[in-house]
Amino acid sequence: MRQAPTYLVIGSGRMARHFSNYLKLLNLSFKQWSRSKNSFEQLKEFSQNCSHVLLLISDSAIEEFVETHSWLAKKRLVHCSGSLVLKNIFGAHPLMSFGSQLYDLDTYKNITFILEDGSPSLANLFPGLPNKSFKIPTKLKPFYHSLCVMSGNFTCLLWQKFFKELQETFNLPKEVAHLYLEQITKNLKFQSKDALTGPFSRNDKKTIAANLKALEDDPYQEVYQAFIKLLSSNNEVVYENS
Repeated sequence: MRQAPTYLVIGSGRMARHFSNYLKLLNLSFKQWSRSKNSFEQLKEFSQNCSHVLLLISDSAIEEFVETHSWLAKKRLVHCSGSLVLKNIFGAHPLMSFGSQLYDLDTYKNITFILEDGSPSLANLFPGLPNKSFKIPTKLKPFYHSLCVMSGNFTCLLWQKFFKELQETFNLPKEVAHLYLEQITKNLKFQSKDALTGPFSRNDKKTIAANLKALEDDPYQEVYQAFIKLLSSNNEVVYENS
């Protein structure tokens, strides 16, 4: 019979908190260590009885951390960075956004993990996890992560801007835009190729010009112009700002 895994979660940030919560919900054995709460003697103690070490710390610190605490190299080492590629420390990137609130078990189970070509299977990296996984070429991992950052974080910046202006400029509650946000999300999810609406979708140059005029003193005018340029290069809309 295969021995049950015992995890050591290293870190105290959002990813570490979410992963610890997931392991707890799955009733898998784990200990969590962080520099701010535990001693390095405890790190060695915790690692003695674990089979898998999850290095959920900043990307720049992972390799040096393992080199400094060399006994960890005897364990199965895993990180969850979407862009980092390291020798003998395998990457398994959860394709998910991790907020300040913890999730329920079904949400965690439905997260897909992206692995690198040539890496062990997800069952080897994370025994006991029922999640789906896919492998991508290692050389394309930084490109994959750049897409994650743009789609997930750049959209957040745009919506934060919208919510802020609704509240501060128009004295409206941000909730008035929630239905709009929900419908855009549904359009992207179920009909992504036809999700674009508004002046870009109908090549309404007059409205686009008016939008740009309204944004004259706003740094987001450059963002608007960048999307005009992007869509023009894709032949989705042709607009000349003249």
